[in-house]
Amino acid sequence: MAADEKRPRWKRRGYAAALLLLVLLLAGFSFLRVGSWLVVSEEPAPSAAIVVLSGEVPFRAMEGADLYNQGWAPEVWLTLDRDARKDAAAAPLGVDLFIAADDNRRILEAMGVPPDAIHEIPGAVRNTADEVREISKRLSETGGERVILVSSKFHTRRVRTLWTRLTGNPAGAIVQPATRDPYDGSRWWRSSNSIGYVAKELLGLVNAWIGSRVEPW
Repeated sequence: MAADEKRPRWKRRGYAAALLLLVLLLAGFSFLRVGSWLVVSEEPAPSAAIVVLSGEVPFRAMEGADLYNQGWAPEVWLTLDRDARKDAAAAPLGVDLFIAADDNRRILEAMGVPPDAIHEIPGAVRNTADEVREISKRLSETGGERVILVSSKFHTRRVRTLWTRLTGNPAGAIVQPATRDPYDGSRWWRSSNSIGYVAKELLGLVNAWIGSRVEPW
């Protein structure tokens, strides 16, 4: 009788161990796949403009030039990643800080985009949420239907999430990754740079999901 009573207990423990193993396997699989999950690539369509988001020079601008040369939009827009506090700190030194838009413009022109097709969105931005707000405002002002947003591979899911949440108009943007970006989502844990990107993007996504309550410093 005692042996019979022990069997169900061991069975329960066996089931619990199997469930724990399954959870660990799923967690491990998710851990390995998260780098690829961050990458969003949507089908291009004719748009009002191609927008090169600030950062990761030269890869984003190169993708923007490719899309322009393929005829997906008549203009390329650049965002201005200016931080007034940094500018103020450098001003007494007589130094004008360079911004990504300066380099992006040179890259676009070098790849065949006419200077008069390149436009800077005037509002200064400090983060992706700022960029989305300024781009949406510009799109509304110009009466365009949609834009193509170009960013780094690891950054594209956050771009898509922020656009949808902040504008309420998911169809107003197509998200495209920079194909020359060396980031490899399938092996992200093998590079310290990629580990940093993934950690930052996951935290950024959490912030987007809770309403972008955490502001940049």
